[in-house]
Amino acid sequence: MEPSGVFSFSVPRRALVAALVGTLAACQTPAATNAPGSATATASQPSAVAGTAEPSESPPALFHIVGTEPVIARSKFADRGAVLPGAVTVGADGTYHAWVIAFADTPGTQEVHYLTSTDGVAWTEAEDASLEGVSDGLGNPGAMPTSVLEEADGWTMYLVGTLATEQQGGDIWRATAPAPGGPWTRTKEPVVRRGEAGSWDAGGLDFPAVVPTATGYTMFYSGIESTTTTGGAIGRATSTDGIAWTKGDAPVLQPGLCGDFDARAVHQPRVISTADNLVMAYAGYAEPADSRAVVGYADSLDEGVTWGCEWPYPGLDTTTLPDGFVHTIAAFQRADRVALLVEWLTGDGTDIWLADLGLTAP
Repeated sequence: MEPSGVFSFSVPRRALVAALVGTLAACQTPAATNAPGSATATASQPSAVAGTAEPSESPPALFHIVGTEPVIARSKFADRGAVLPGAVTVGADGTYHAWVIAFADTPGTQEVHYLTSTDGVAWTEAEDASLEGVSDGLGNPGAMPTSVLEEADGWTMYLVGTLATEQQGGDIWRATAPAPGGPWTRTKEPVVRRGEAGSWDAGGLDFPAVVPTATGYTMFYSGIESTTTTGGAIGRATSTDGIAWTKGDAPVLQPGLCGDFDARAVHQPRVISTADNLVMAYAGYAEPADSRAVVGYADSLDEGVTWGCEWPYPGLDTTTLPDGFVHTIAAFQRADRVALLVEWLTGDGTDIWLADLGLTAP
């Protein structure tokens, strides 16, 4: 059954979120006037909801788990105790494509796997030996692909990796292939590098998300100040060809955008371009970024230069999941809605679950 209350891709989300926030008025103390969807929340002035009062009862979540089992279980891959959703995209023919990273207990023994699906629920692995090559020369844990685009002349992948000679930090690399199943060829050098010492992203970059624009491409990525930091923010870079990139000087999304639950760190920007805006699902942390994450949801009306909070509460309903917490998310368009692949960490490892955007559970 499809979830109801879906946010149509053709309707501006802030207006819908404003209506949804209004339905909570009966159980909520007065909030800041610049709440998402209010007349004062504009693209040049993101929603200021960090100081809003907590509701007296739990608000509805935006994303709900589909089904009662993981859609990609760790048991799908032999001798793997954890599986992380890397990149997810939808091809022109409607096929869903996912690149997931499966980890063993021994550090550095990760594998990148390519899977396809017709519905986002049932996934089938497709052999692609070329994925081993994208980790050549990279140190632990190897290549971490997090964004893949289908283009007029082939497919492009953006991934994170650290040179084996450097050991720490991360830079962003690019790979290309004639088809989603490879063969993939990675650039010899990163296309986006971490910042200079003292900059907000000097400690390393992670989770690049690339969207096409009228003039080229825009990338969003996580950044940390140093390799020992437990905070983090989200930056933006632009390119005309996807190869030469210009980074912004400062983050475009800082901790505290949506309230207390993301007050310490924001990571994992997962961005989808819609007809009227950009939407981003992200991991927010109330405590240091090595603690438990929750799912935040934001939007931008100016190509990602500024961001407003879409929902000032944790966005994922976890009540149907076993005891554990979110580790990694990946967002994609599933039919007419935003969907997530959620890596859920339990005591003995992780599996990937599917969640759909909708005010009621499927």
